[in-house]
Amino acid sequence: MKQKIIITSIISLIVIFSIILTFHFNKKVEIVEVGEIPKAFYNQTTDLSITMPKEKKKEIVKSVVSDNTIYLTFDDGPSSNTSQILDTLKKEKIAATFFVIGPAIDKYSDVIKRIHEEGHTIALHSDTHNYKYIYSSDDNYFKDLETIKTKVYQITGVNSRIIRLPGGSSNTVSRKYNQGIMSRITNKLTENNYYYFDWNVDSGDASGSLKAETIYNNTISRLHSGTNMILMHDAEAKKTTVEALPNIINYAKENGYTFAKITKTTAEIHHHINN
Repeated sequence: MKQKIIITSIISLIVIFSIILTFHFNKKVEIVEVGEIPKAFYNQTTDLSITMPKEKKKEIVKSVVSDNTIYLTFDDGPSSNTSQILDTLKKEKIAATFFVIGPAIDKYSDVIKRIHEEGHTIALHSDTHNYKYIYSSDDNYFKDLETIKTKVYQITGVNSRIIRLPGGSSNTVSRKYNQGIMSRITNKLTENNYYYFDWNVDSGDASGSLKAETIYNNTISRLHSGTNMILMHDAEAKKTTVEALPNIINYAKENGYTFAKITKTTAEIHHHINN
């Protein structure tokens, strides 16, 4: 009798164990969607987002157009003086325009890059700056212009269309080489979406080696309400222009003038065409 009970108990255990195994293997597998994973767990284990370092913004000089605006323009550079000019502009946080020439670009390509990187306008003056060559024919002028334009583009990526004619559009020296050439050139420039700028305030620094005080007085005495397009030079010999610049800027700021760089939307200052 006792043996029978033991056998019955063993059979019962086997049956129970079989039932448990059957239930385990036949249970439907629960599928958990990715969205069901707790957010905290997901962020800790599977965060695939990449935080890119923010690009450091360039320090851009201010360009402020007002009822009394000064456009500082420098012809014939860059030169050994340009870095000092740029230091002054950076310190004062104002923008300017540089009308560059070919030989200077060839020598100071690193300075051209700095002019661009610090937010100033790079404009075109001439490649050769040789009056006899550029004003002997329309073709020569535009070949020269295309050359300086290409040089600027290759160094900075700037496709400049802002120019200043050597001697200004009112020059008469061009008559010696080609009658009527200034009238034709200026018309073609306008027709082909170039923007040429003369000046209405002359610092006088093109005339020999003037003292810094003289350049300063010439400039501030000619300032007026409205647009002041100041002609200055950035050639190797123009050290007194560099010396006069901080005082000119200080005077202008103290008397309510703002500073801006030339752009395509700047009102063009044109002289009377004399040839």
